[in-house]
Amino acid sequence: RSGAMVAASPARVAGRAVSSAFQLAPVAHSAPATAQFALVACFMRFFTGSFDNAAQAADDAAAGLGPREGGGHEHIRCGVQRVSAPVEVGDALLADYRFPARGDASFRTRLYTVSEEIGTASITMRIFRPTEQTLAKLARADFDAAALEWSADDFAHHISECDVRWTWVPAGGPLGGAHFDGELIAGDATVFSPILKQTIRVTDSLQLFEDALWINDRGFDPDGKQIYGNWRNVPYKLRRCADVCSAAPVANAR
Repeated sequence: RSGAMVAASPARVAGRAVSSAFQLAPVAHSAPATAQFALVACFMRFFTGSFDNAAQAADDAAAGLGPREGGGHEHIRCGVQRVSAPVEVGDALLADYRFPARGDASFRTRLYTVSEEIGTASITMRIFRPTEQTLAKLARADFDAAALEWSADDFAHHISECDVRWTWVPAGGPLGGAHFDGELIAGDATVFSPILKQTIRVTDSLQLFEDALWINDRGFDPDGKQIYGNWRNVPYKLRRCADVCSAAPVANAR
């Protein structure tokens, strides 16, 4: 896949120790102040943590919907940590996406940098594929972002076609609670997938709430055949985990 996916310390993300702490606090359900630190800080707080769609996957299975062509959703987990990146890189995050049913196999690891679009209620999130050297360092550190010395070299592989614009949406809209809406800045993206070893077309629509992350990331081959994502165009609805994302289903995912 190509595109864009806390707890009290010490927490674990996808079964691994994570040193960064995250304490959920009340959020005002109106647009954050336009000052850069306020908008970015709100986004970083919403996005940092552990997310899981076990409930959604269980509901699909109960309804007879299998993954992929069956119209259902695979059970996935997402862990997002803050990265102490160099000042020239700016605010940064490490995200790791996994399949618990496949031995917690990772299917996507990404680095993100975050910056406000001045004068707007939007944020640009740039997407980076970690280098082999960065992945090796992460593996040695048990994927603990806080244990690494980060450099600009870790952000060398920019997947610019998959950059996302996140826009703040106050409470009261069609989805209810205040949240960020995310979309690919370039619209549909055409990228080379090193995993699939072919060029694919990617579409993506995202919503980030204080307690949930919705991902509608879909990929298509050059003939238009869908490769991944939900075949019914229904987002993966991941809920924030209070500590460790449990494999046990929880009813009624948001």
